[in-house]
Parts: sequence; C-alpha cells; structure tokens
Amino acid sequence: MLAEGVYLLNFESSQSSNLEREEGLAVLRDGRIVGSDPNGGIFKGSYRFDAQRAEAVVDVRLAIPPNGVLLTGLRAGPEGAVLDLSGRFPAPAPASSATVNVGGAPLKVELRYMGRLAG
Repeated sequence: MLAEGVYLLNFESSQSSNLEREEGLAVLRDGRIVGSDPNGGIFKGSYRFDAQRAEAVVDVRLAIPPNGVLLTGLRAGPEGAVLDLSGRFPAPAPASSATVNVGGAPLKVELRYMGRLAG
C-alpha cells in the first residue's frame, strides 16, 4: 500500500548509450495523485491498492509542455502532448520501482516516500 504524502520520483532511461536521470515530485492523497518534473511536465491521476497482488496501481495523464522532450527521447512538438500512463508498484521499503511504457519506450520510475502532508 502507498502511504499518503509527498514522494520523490526518480526517472531513469537508457534509450541512448547514456543512462539519463531526472527527479520529480508527487503528492498522494485520498486516491488521487498529482506531480511534476523539472521540465514542466505535469501529471494527474489516481492510485489504488490491489490487495490480491499487494501492489499499488497508478494511472496518470501526463501533460508535456510545447516542445518538451522526455528522457525517453519523445518530443512533444509545438502543441505539447498528453499521454496516459499506468504502472504497478510494490509497497515502498523505503522505495519502490516499476518500468512504465512511455510513448513506446521503457522508463524506470522509482517512488521514495518523503513524508506525510500536514493537516
């Protein structure tokens, strides 16, 4: 199960000969997730716990800004782009990772719990 709160996201892609990495942040609360990456990508969606497989199922819609480029090499173009993404993550201890298909390319995503939200 994913605890509600703030998560550090580590993205890793090896599409080129170099391993490339980026970080982002996500907030999880009441089954909803919202987050961003340092290049202006914004994602919103939901998460739920699959008790039978002991995994969190995460579904998000990623909005890429105009002319944005993802670690996987995907270029959004002048209109930007929107992608629907889904992944399954085991409970973090203290981190959890999964490989997500992003525009036909694999992207490793690691979730690391940073703490709960106040209030």
